Amino acid sequence: MPLILKAENVEVRTEREILLSKLTFTIEKGISYIITGPSGSGKTLLGKLIAGLLPVYSGELKFFVPSDFKAVFISQQHDFRYLFTTRSYYQQRFDHNYGSNVPEVIEVLQTGHSGVESEIADIAEKLQITHVLNSRLIELSSGEGKRVQIAKALLQKPEMIVLDNPFIGLDVQGRKLLHEIINDFIKSGITVIIISPADEIPKADCRIIEMKAGTIRGVFSSESYEGVKKESPVAVREQLLPAHLQKSQGGDFTVAVEMKDVAVKFGSKTILDIINWKVKKGECWSLSGPNGSGKSTLLSLINADNAQAYNNEIILFDKKRGSGESIWEIKEKIGYVSPELHLYFLRDESTRVEAKSLAETGQGYRSVSSGGISCKEVVASGIHDQIGATGAISGFQKGQIKAWMEALDVLKFKDRKFNALSLGDQRLVLLARSLVKNPPLLILDEPCQGLDKYQTEKVKKIIDKICGNTERTLIFVSHYADDIPDCVNFHLKLDKGKVV
Repeated sequence: MPLILKAENVEVRTEREILLSKLTFTIEKGISYIITGPSGSGKTLLGKLIAGLLPVYSGELKFFVPSDFKAVFISQQHDFRYLFTTRSYYQQRFDHNYGSNVPEVIEVLQTGHSGVESEIADIAEKLQITHVLNSRLIELSSGEGKRVQIAKALLQKPEMIVLDNPFIGLDVQGRKLLHEIINDFIKSGITVIIISPADEIPKADCRIIEMKAGTIRGVFSSESYEGVKKESPVAVREQLLPAHLQKSQGGDFTVAVEMKDVAVKFGSKTILDIINWKVKKGECWSLSGPNGSGKSTLLSLINADNAQAYNNEIILFDKKRGSGESIWEIKEKIGYVSPELHLYFLRDESTRVEAKSLAETGQGYRSVSSGGISCKEVVASGIHDQIGATGAISGFQKGQIKAWMEALDVLKFKDRKFNALSLGDQRLVLLARSLVKNPPLLILDEPCQGLDKYQTEKVKKIIDKICGNTERTLIFVSHYADDIPDCVNFHLKLDKGKVV
C-alpha cells in the first residue's frame, strides 16, 4: 500500500513539557487504524499529528500526498454551535431570544456543498438527524450536535478521516448506527483513523496502535490485539475520603426536586411534555433517554439555567421556584457537571491548538500553545458557581480544593492548563469542581464521559462512598448502563419529552 505519512523519532511538546516522544510509525493509504490506550496516554494528540494539526518539535514527519489530499479531523468536543453568533454565554441554549444569529442545521450542512441536497438527505437519514435539519444549532442536544458534526465532515468526502472518540455523547442507537457507517467507510477503502477506548473498536479489519504515556506501546492486527492491560486494581484511596464525607452544607430540606405537570415549549416545539417527578432528600436517581429526549432541558430547570422554570410548578429544596430565591441560592446547593459545562470551559480561543493544512505541518512554529486557565482555578470556580473565574476563597476552601483533587488523582495537574489535559482528566477536574463545596444535591450529567475503565470504576466507587455515608441526593445521567453507580435505586426515563 502507498504511504500517506511516515514518522521517525517524532517529538511534540509545549514550552515546558514533552507531550509525545519517540514516535516511529507509518500510515498507509486504504488501511484503517484504531488509536487506543488509557486516558491521558496521548491518543488525541497522535490523531491530530496524523491529521496535520500538530507541529513537530524534533524528528521527522513526512507526508506523501498531493496538496489537494482531503484529510478531516472530527474533534471529540463540538463547539461549532457557538461559532455563528457574537452573543455567547453559558445558558444560551435555554434562552431562545437569539433569533436569526444562529443558523439552522440545514444551512450549516449546505455551506460549501451547494447542489448536493440528496447527499445531505441521505447522510441525515443514516445518522438519524433528519428531524433537526430545521432546528437552530444552539437547540441541539450534545448527541445531536455530535451527529451533525460527523455529517458535516462526511459531506467533504475526505480521503482520510480522523475521528476522535466519535461514540462519546451518542445514545445506544446512535452508537450502533455510527459503527455501521464507519465499517462501510473502512470497506470502501477510505483511510479511517479512530481514536477510541478498546471496548468501542469497530468490527472491521484494521491495525491497532496502542498508546502509553505519550509513546506507542505497539502496533497490532485486530486479530492479535488483546486490549489495554490494567495497570493496577481499581481502588479508592480510603484515607482521602472521610474528611469530605461530612454532612453536606445546606441540607435542611425534605424534597430536593418536585415537578408538577411541567411543560417546556419554544414556539410550536414541545421539549418537555407534562413531567411529574419527585426526588426526596437522600434518594439516588438515574436519568436516561435517547439523544434529544429532553434530559438537558429537564436538568436546566433544576440548576436554575432555564427561565421557563418560572412558568411551571417546580419545587426545589422545599421552596417553590419564583418565591423570592435567587439563582445563586439554588446553585450553591448543587454540584454540577455536564458536557455543556465542559464545552464552555474549553471555549477560550487561547486554548486551541493552531491548525495547519497537511502540506504545512510543522512549518513556522515548533511547540503547542498551552494557554487558558489552570486546573486548580477550574476546581476553585465551583465554590462560587463561576465559569472560568474564581472569587475570594478561604483557607478551608483551599484545603477542600486540594483534598478533592487528590482524591480524584488530579492534584498532579493543579498548575497545568485545563485545555492541555486529556478529555478524561478534564472530566475528573470538573467532577472535583462539582464536589468542592460539599453540596447536598449532585447532578452528574455524563461524568464518566472520556474516562477509561479504571477511572470510571474509581469514580463510581467514590460516588457510592459519598452517597452511602451522607444524605446526599444524586441525579446521574449516562448513555452507558455500566457507568451507573450501585447507589442508584430510582430511575426516570424520557423519550420525546415524556416520561416513559
